[in-house]
Amino acid sequence: MNEFEIRFGIMCRGTVFSTWQADAIKKLLSLEKVSCGLLIVDDNPPADGKKKLKHLLWSTFYCLSKKRSRSFKHVDLSKQLEAVPTISCQTDTCEKYSQHFRDQDIGKIREADLHFILRFGFGNIRGEILDASKYGVWSFQHDDEQVYRGGPPAFWEIYKDDKITGAILQRLTDRLDAGVVLKKGFVKTKYSYARNRDQIYKETSRWPALLCIDILNGHTDQFHVKPGETTAPVYHQPRNWQVLAFLLKLVYFNLREASRSFFFTDYWNIGVVKAPISAFLDEEKPEVDWYPLRSRNRFLADPFCLVDETDKHRLHIFYETYPFKEARGKLDYVLYEQSFGPEQKLIKEPFHLSYPYPIKHNGDYYLVPEAYESNSVFMYKAVDFPLSWEKSHVLMDGFAGIDNTIIKHEDTYWMFTTDRRDGFRHNLKLFYAEDLFSEWVPHPKNPVKTDIRSARPAGTPFFYKGNWYRPSMDYAEKIEGRIFINKVLKLSKTEYEEIQVKVIDPYTDTRFSDKIHTLCDAGEYTIIDGGKEAFIFGSIYFVLHKFIKILKKIKAKIV
Repeated sequence: MNEFEIRFGIMCRGTVFSTWQADAIKKLLSLEKVSCGLLIVDDNPPADGKKKLKHLLWSTFYCLSKKRSRSFKHVDLSKQLEAVPTISCQTDTCEKYSQHFRDQDIGKIREADLHFILRFGFGNIRGEILDASKYGVWSFQHDDEQVYRGGPPAFWEIYKDDKITGAILQRLTDRLDAGVVLKKGFVKTKYSYARNRDQIYKETSRWPALLCIDILNGHTDQFHVKPGETTAPVYHQPRNWQVLAFLLKLVYFNLREASRSFFFTDYWNIGVVKAPISAFLDEEKPEVDWYPLRSRNRFLADPFCLVDETDKHRLHIFYETYPFKEARGKLDYVLYEQSFGPEQKLIKEPFHLSYPYPIKHNGDYYLVPEAYESNSVFMYKAVDFPLSWEKSHVLMDGFAGIDNTIIKHEDTYWMFTTDRRDGFRHNLKLFYAEDLFSEWVPHPKNPVKTDIRSARPAGTPFFYKGNWYRPSMDYAEKIEGRIFINKVLKLSKTEYEEIQVKVIDPYTDTRFSDKIHTLCDAGEYTIIDGGKEAFIFGSIYFVLHKFIKILKKIKAKIV
């Protein structure tokens, strides 16, 4: 890192903050070479708190939800900030809804030599204050600015049954709703206002610290890009009739989600596509040769492949077998030579196994399974390929990794994964190591991506025409409903960036028409899976599976 210290300011009402704001400040202060240089206290008279009759129900509902929300509990940071200089400022309203700082206050703020100012106070500020620090004033908007402007945050997404809730951290400009977007993320909308707001506030609280890491590493291009533009409608506090409609919608939405969860279960199968994985970047999806799955007492999913060294048309396929009566995955094997051979049992543990990611290293074969219940990421080594395996190396202990995916790029090993304990469906985490068996170092910007549509890994990344492409699961509409293919733009020990370039929808004209969540590179072939949302009363095994899952949830809450 560069040998300088970042100094930031905070626009605030004092040293008492909402929990999510306090979390953001504490994450900043936990970084080396980052300190708070100034508190810019809002000394304007409090806004008129008179409640309008047309918003009376909203005021009542908001107060009740606030009591249930963790994000708005107050945290006193007076001890952490006691040595920080303070300036009290009043602003002038020159245009409608806009506040301008006075020249003498701007001069004092400039003297503090700040790198940025975090806005947790004041209203819509404009004017010279926006350039009083090197990287400007940073402000949160807890909505997707391309769809919603105004407020309340994270409310209208529920009202309109929008499957995702977005947020941005932006550098303010003199144009209203036209800031420079510094960070952006998306989570799955929860059908509870308090829970939906809490989850998006929690995720965004780490963003200022991640941007400071960029500054310390000399990556500052994002602060100087063209400001964003949006034509999204402006929303306001809901009126009384809208609050009543919202409450009715909440009942319907939650009943709908509960019925889906209780009356349906996923029934998966694996298949082989006779085309390379890069073919999925094209418009038309190649046809699938599905495994002839007849039984309804189990499903097959998460297929991966090692191509035979002597015959590229012999595919060694490893996958998860999930017996419904056990409600726990294990690993099995099948050989594919123009058609599927007999299944072979492979590995069973007292904990769930899935996603058997294969690696060939120094002439040996390894499988890296998903085994989050073991609270570790480990490997099996082939003793007698392909049917005999033994546990060989623990790559990371104390980390409940999900869908661990490893590539080698520029003499460094990279692991894409998610953390069962930290938003495993929307937070992508990245680790690197100099050797497969050396220490795995967390990327300084973890999570490197927050997006419910394209974070969690969904198979093997592939190198095509000079670029890496990474398949990922989309959880927006359905759990594991489809796949996004992302093009990797930056991959280094200090940076990661990717963009979504292709959506892979399920094979709707097949027996497994509702879902897809794995793409595996197999040379001239691609191994995939597909799922069907099956009605539980279609099989006694489905009913038994639901019963076991409910018992496990009850047990987890009791313990």
